[in-house]
Amino acid sequence: MKTAAPNWLGLAWAALPLAISMILLAWRRLGQVKSLAIAVVRLVVQLWMLGIVLKAIFAANNVWIVLLAASVMLAVASHTVGSRQPSARWTIRLEALIAMGLGIAVTMAISVKLALRLEPWYSPSTFIPLLGMILGNSVTGISLAAERLASDLKADRDLVEQRLALGATSRQAAMPALRAAVRASLTPVINNMMIAGIVAIPGMTTGQLLAGADVLEALRYQILVYLGITATAAMSTLILLGLRLRHYFTAAHQLRSES
Repeated sequence: MKTAAPNWLGLAWAALPLAISMILLAWRRLGQVKSLAIAVVRLVVQLWMLGIVLKAIFAANNVWIVLLAASVMLAVASHTVGSRQPSARWTIRLEALIAMGLGIAVTMAISVKLALRLEPWYSPSTFIPLLGMILGNSVTGISLAAERLASDLKADRDLVEQRLALGATSRQAAMPALRAAVRASLTPVINNMMIAGIVAIPGMTTGQLLAGADVLEALRYQILVYLGITATAAMSTLILLGLRLRHYFTAAHQLRSES
């Protein structure tokens, strides 16, 4: 049976437990009340604006509008990656844009043409939500990879220089840091896949079930999304790490003094 979508009164009731929690936080003087209030207001306003934009995009059903929306989403994602880094943020943003652009392009091309056989391939009601889920869930892992590479190379600088002195190439000397960066990137995704269906029912599956979709169909969509997230995170991380490594070593395989 299809579940009716909540109206504004229903959402007000759904907000009641959070309101009680905020009252308790204020009463105990534990903080975060203002942050929670701002977050809730932003959530409602941003999603309401998203609804207006998506309705317009869906109605237009134009490939160039869809590609423009995808470009904006990719630009925001790469900006987010750069904003989490301590230095050279604009350089990292550009490299993240390249890495994530290549990763998401491969994933989306295979997903919409081969897995979903979407006609037309840019069908906004499917393409944009799928892109948003895959891209949004890849950002954190890619950010963690860049952060971990920088921190490990800085912390283990003496060991890296010892490996270089013994004849290792820059990639060989940085291999422990690269492995740690890849592990930091993929661990959240791997953990989510490990508990999916046992500890947690993923969000997309829950949404489709609430909308009355067939259970197995909803699960197949969720598997597709998880595979896309993992592939995008892995490919984008590998490309970004390759680009970032150039900033820490010279062409003569020497560790830069500012790294």
